[in-house]
Amino acid sequence: MKIVTDSSCDLPKSFIEKYNIDVIPLKIEIDGKDYTDGVDLSHEDFFMKMKNSPTLPKTSQPSPQSFFDSFKNGVEDYKEVLSIHLSSKLSATFDAANVAKEKVQGDIEIFDTLSGSIGVGLQVLKACELVKEGVSKSILLENLREYRDQMNVVVYLETLENAVKGGRVSKPKEFVANLFNLKPIVHVDDGHVKILKTLRGKKRGVRTLIEEMEKKNIDFKDRIVGITHCDCLDDALALKDEIVEKFSPKEILLTTMGPVIGTHAGPGGLLVCF
Repeated sequence: MKIVTDSSCDLPKSFIEKYNIDVIPLKIEIDGKDYTDGVDLSHEDFFMKMKNSPTLPKTSQPSPQSFFDSFKNGVEDYKEVLSIHLSSKLSATFDAANVAKEKVQGDIEIFDTLSGSIGVGLQVLKACELVKEGVSKSILLENLREYRDQMNVVVYLETLENAVKGGRVSKPKEFVANLFNLKPIVHVDDGHVKILKTLRGKKRGVRTLIEEMEKKNIDFKDRIVGITHCDCLDDALALKDEIVEKFSPKEILLTTMGPVIGTHAGPGGLLVCF
């Protein structure tokens, strides 16, 4: 079975190469110039350009043709294709994949992760592990749905500036938030991003990520925890150390957040997925 995903997954290159994952890139427009995620725009370059731009970058889904080419090759070489994507409620990427599926003859399954960033990535890795185990397609999908439904994604936002640029928050609200040093915490709920709470100060905001993990009362010894950050590696490493000390997870996958979700999270954002 061939595994396909999109560049919102934020998986490190080493994992993509290890499992031979086909990653279809999304598009980003910054200051009127078009870029292809992961091809001519690295995560580091994206954050630098975004910080210097007066307007919010625009992201767009891949063309159905890019999926068509991937699916056609996948069916020819592997017989079966499983295409795993960013939440259909956050992007039209899922729809573009389905359009391509209708034009390719073969066994192709399009899977909606109802998640973003490393929440997509961890589901891709789960699928790769199940393929490696040699389970049937029906068992794989059953396990993947269960994994998706149990997944939690919580995000700390350092600033509301990007939300203001995108028209999601008014400037007076940003002024109030900055005045009182309020930090929003958002989470992914059934594929949608929703505000969980607002807290005063960065330390309390980051602490909430740990508290959300505590609330679930999960045994993390057999779980991978994902962390993505928006150009704030030191904060991400500190969060990783605290998670290791408190929960002793099976593994922590730490990486940068890409343009697709990073555009809205903004510099200083931290995402934890478990």
